[in-house]
Amino acid sequence: MYKLRFTEDTDETLNRLETGPKADPVKLKKVRKALARLEANPRYPGLNSHQYEAFPGYTAEKVWDSYVENHSPSAWRIYWMYGPDEKTDQGEPLSVVTVLVIGPHL
Repeated sequence: MYKLRFTEDTDETLNRLETGPKADPVKLKKVRKALARLEANPRYPGLNSHQYEAFPGYTAEKVWDSYVENHSPSAWRIYWMYGPDEKTDQGEPLSVVTVLVIGPHL
């Protein structure tokens, strides 16, 4: 199991899907389902996770791309990277996935 950490951009995207004039409960449900799978196992087959080449702003890190939806115009993706790892309150290692962007395929 991984701990998900979100950037400000991903927090804004989730808030926008939840409330306001651009709320989209259908898309929000798909995103939450994909995030739950990512949290449980980033290599879950349905996510089709694969390394993304030259992600803007993160050229030194390995960034991954996972499916929220497929076979639809402007299909949404989750862009993420492993780390930085943390420790639990008991000092045990905790694996972290940092979600960088949620949105249409770049």
